[in-house]
Amino acid sequence: METCPHCTSSKLRKHGLARNGKQRYFCPACRRTSRPAPGTNAYDEGRKAEILRAYQERTSLRGLTRIFGVSRQTVTAWLKKSPTTAAAEPDASPAAAG
Repeated sequence: METCPHCTSSKLRKHGLARNGKQRYFCPACRRTSRPAPGTNAYDEGRKAEILRAYQERTSLRGLTRIFGVSRQTVTAWLKKSPTTAAAEPDASPAAAG
């Protein structure tokens, strides 16, 4: 990290470690702390699509958890947000007897 992301000052000093073990920096110009490229914890779209495809091919939620290492709650949230999986689900209502 060469400049402060808040004020673009180049006078950064090391300022200990964050809880996750990443280096923190202190900017004396704006008196704020930061760390280089905090990034994101989100899954990339390719991996998410792969997991949803496996679900559409009738893999159970428990199986997805074991195979891909993604929590059941995460997959359930993706399924609720994904319009393609709702269309792929068979209709749960019973067929009319005739």
